[in-house]
Amino acid sequence: MEKYNFVGIENIKDALKGEKRRYKRYLDKYSDYGTQYAFDVLFSNKYVTGRDTQLACFRHLQDLGRQRDSDFPYEYDTNYVDAIEYFARNIPDPTDTSILVDPMPWQSFILDSLIGWRDKNTGGTRFHTAYISIARQQGKTWISSILVNFYYFVVGWNATAQDFLIASYDSEHAKKLFDYVALQANVITKLDEFRVESKERGVDVQSRQVIGKNNKNTIRTGSSQGGGFDSNHNLIAIYDEFGNMEHKYDESINQIISGQSKIANRLFIAISTAYPNVKVKFKKDQDLTRKIIEQDYDRAADDTFMIIYKQDSENEVYEPETWEKSNPLLGLQDVREQLLGGLLTLRDKQEREGELASFANKSMNIWSRKFQNSYLSLENIQKNIIDDFDIYGRDVYIGFDGSQSNDNTSFGFIFPYREVKSDKYFCKQFSFIPFAQAKTIEAKEKQDGLNYRELEKQGLCEITRSPEGTIDKDQVYHWLEKFVADNDLKVKMIALDPNLSDWLLKRIENYHDEWPVSTVRPTSQVLSNPTKDLQAQFINGNAAILNDPLLIDGFTNAVLIEDRGGAVKIDRLNRTSDHIDTSDALVNAHTGAQFYFEDFKGDDYNPFNDLSRDEKKDYFKRMFG
Repeated sequence: MEKYNFVGIENIKDALKGEKRRYKRYLDKYSDYGTQYAFDVLFSNKYVTGRDTQLACFRHLQDLGRQRDSDFPYEYDTNYVDAIEYFARNIPDPTDTSILVDPMPWQSFILDSLIGWRDKNTGGTRFHTAYISIARQQGKTWISSILVNFYYFVVGWNATAQDFLIASYDSEHAKKLFDYVALQANVITKLDEFRVESKERGVDVQSRQVIGKNNKNTIRTGSSQGGGFDSNHNLIAIYDEFGNMEHKYDESINQIISGQSKIANRLFIAISTAYPNVKVKFKKDQDLTRKIIEQDYDRAADDTFMIIYKQDSENEVYEPETWEKSNPLLGLQDVREQLLGGLLTLRDKQEREGELASFANKSMNIWSRKFQNSYLSLENIQKNIIDDFDIYGRDVYIGFDGSQSNDNTSFGFIFPYREVKSDKYFCKQFSFIPFAQAKTIEAKEKQDGLNYRELEKQGLCEITRSPEGTIDKDQVYHWLEKFVADNDLKVKMIALDPNLSDWLLKRIENYHDEWPVSTVRPTSQVLSNPTKDLQAQFINGNAAILNDPLLIDGFTNAVLIEDRGGAVKIDRLNRTSDHIDTSDALVNAHTGAQFYFEDFKGDDYNPFNDLSRDEKKDYFKRMFG
């Protein structure tokens, strides 16, 4: 089996052009809707799809060939595929129970993958976790209700005392999905295939649950806010609007999943559109799973299914011909014009009202703050991430952003460097984490959505040593001294706001007067030029950062605010949990770094290059007569 690595490759279809003949052989054996869809996505122009969708389809086809490998304990069983397809095509649309729904190929791909892939060792499902993300009003609730009812009326039909969970972050959203399930269940109990057995099991569709009074199989609702997930062992659990779940409720997901651990056919499905907050668990889980799938030889997520229908770029908000990527229902030709017209109207309306960010999140399924006047888009942050950078012996500009009890204290380091005659800037941070206001470091981590103890192990920060949880000034100062000395750094400037950093300024003046210091007032007039210039370096690809969650968090939290004169600086939306200390520190550092290359002379510099012909004659005449 050939190994693939798609990290950094934008167009999956182009990368796989030469594999069409090999994958086409699989269609001779697997004629199901899901496999045909995967092939068509990669090797035809039937569908307009994004990178994440293409990755999911590649993985399916690649794994069909991998079934021959001894270390791959999974198989794609078309008998199970036939079962879910038959079921899905013979129960009603919950929005109109008088009609049946004919699943589109993309919907079949999801259903067939989740039910068709089996574990040879247990006989149960291969996929125990699924991440499904689609733009709003694209039928994600229909997919969820189909799966819940299939598990209730088919998978767990002959068992007793089985739990089935419909969850969300609040009870209102959980109830909405339950209503869809209940409407379908009412019809299913009257179908010829289920009428008699439904009566035997005493299936009763109630306003808050579906319960088998005789076999005790029960579909319940629950919410992270309400808690109580740790007492049930759910055969299937679907969490709706997972992207809006706050970090403080992450433990509720662990409760659900741990309760399923001994069930062969267990399935946990997280389903949602994108949201503005990029720090939530759904976004982090997507990024981690994508990274594994990109490296096809990495088998770490073999029991996790993921498909994301989203735009590949924020710029596509203005390219309606690409919107099928996030809105696969646009593939229905008989309703395409109507659906597209509605999206265009909504886009224009929300743009006029200054709410284009909502359109990007919900209708384009993009995790983005770009349209909230964000300082940097996720796209512009991520494209500048590199694997490593050697800082030893380099020139450095240091910015400092001080704090006391709640905000972090951060150093920002900018290392100017040349790469193929291009002027570039490597940006790095180091932070000190107080917890006085939160009371404990555990509470601080939940509040900020960052695992500071793990980040400390990675060498990206230090938790304050002060027992009271306030910033320890000695700890901060001695760390800086050691960092500069250990890396033999040539300090070009240390820039700081004297209001919160006077103590650091005095120590530098007393003990390191060789370090040039610049005081920076935190006003838009002072910060506007370095703020805009640093932003431009990231947008133009002339910056570089490591994959540092603290630094990335600082950039994604930062928004631009403009004063009456047009000058700008960065600020944050949420003053409790949205920290921009690392960004503030880097902007301070860039007050000096932005001018580095104006006076920079490379190793190949020759002063005579700057002299005219006559000036060179005069120079030699003065020197030698």
